[in-house]
Amino acid sequence: MTSQEIKKKLRENILSGEFGIEKESLRVTGEGTLALTNHPDMAGYHMEEQISRDFAESQLEFVSRVHTTVDSACQEICFLQSLVEEEIRNRKTGREYVWTYSNPPGFSGEKNIRIAEFKEDLEGKNTYRHYLSEKYGRVKMLFSGVHLNFSMPEEFFVLLRELTGEEIQTLKNEWYLNLLDCLMDDSWLLVALTSASPVAEPEFLTGLGVPREEWNHYASFRNSKYGYWNPFIPCLSYRDFTRYLSSVEEYIKQGVLSCVHELYYPLRLKPKGENTLENLKNQGVNHIELRMLDLNLMSCVGVAKEDLIFIHLLIAYRIFQILETGKKVSEGEREGEGRILLHQRAAELDFWEKEIGYRKRALKLLGEMKEFYMDDEGEEKGYIPKAYPVRELLSFQENKILYSQCRYSQQILDKYKNNYINGVMEDIKER
Repeated sequence: MTSQEIKKKLRENILSGEFGIEKESLRVTGEGTLALTNHPDMAGYHMEEQISRDFAESQLEFVSRVHTTVDSACQEICFLQSLVEEEIRNRKTGREYVWTYSNPPGFSGEKNIRIAEFKEDLEGKNTYRHYLSEKYGRVKMLFSGVHLNFSMPEEFFVLLRELTGEEIQTLKNEWYLNLLDCLMDDSWLLVALTSASPVAEPEFLTGLGVPREEWNHYASFRNSKYGYWNPFIPCLSYRDFTRYLSSVEEYIKQGVLSCVHELYYPLRLKPKGENTLENLKNQGVNHIELRMLDLNLMSCVGVAKEDLIFIHLLIAYRIFQILETGKKVSEGEREGEGRILLHQRAAELDFWEKEIGYRKRALKLLGEMKEFYMDDEGEEKGYIPKAYPVRELLSFQENKILYSQCRYSQQILDKYKNNYINGVMEDIKER
């Protein structure tokens, strides 16, 4: 194939992808308090890798397999949660429920937050969790969210190799780093569009150190400056993969990070298998992880499918831009702390009203994406999957920017502000 034919084929397959979803949720009692019981025994299902725990013993972690569509990944997460819900329905200590909200329920003091207990060959996880407890405190560890893992199929990189002559893993390392850098410029947008946790227990907010006057200030406490961050803002190099690794390794050598897993960034490069710096060095990048998504009470998956598909459309659009230019193309605050500080500002309830410049920038981007995915007749281009109604998906996001009543944070605030625990529990019990 000629280079033009290869580029044409790459563009036609730009919406191919591989998806994995990780969802964290707490187990709670029927009264809406943190469950103090052991993690349910799921050994009979042979899904220990897919139904596990995060930091706390009561903090479930659902991990999907790799899927070629967003829809099938969503279905698996809902299925995994249904297995646990069935298992904890008839516990001897009383029925338990899955708390599908990013901020925790009542927990009656930090002493009642049990660190997850692993046995046998997983005991190293216990050591790491006790380290986190000492460094960050147990309260902050109760935040729960959704992580989206994304990769391009192998065929994409085979075509790129024909175009460039480079080794496939070398291409992956540089491509995913480039894509990560571009999407770091978009992390604020994804926060502003998906924030869904404006209400929280006073005990939790006090434990986080949120001043009382700011208790009604955030659409997502998890993504705000009071969220799950390192004590400092790491400055990472995106110039090439080797320098990126060196910038992470330097923080580990300094002792401010214990390992790459402790890098609490909105997006991360991940190797296949265990997430260690050694694996990342030796095996290279396998996929990127987006970590900023709040649990949305209105969705079984934890994130509306419309939002996940929009994120895929955004990723594919950035990939197209990189294909066309061969370099990083997104606008924004790339240097130093700027992008993280903007990400944190985007978690504020009045962000769209206060930040008119970013509002215009977001609407401009949606317009560009519409132009990219639609033909001159106003129809979706032939390579768009039927499950991706582009016009409706982009309008759905645009309405969130323009109208506060279309935002999850405002809807949740209106519904639960004066009836948080009981209101959430009523809805959980009805589903």
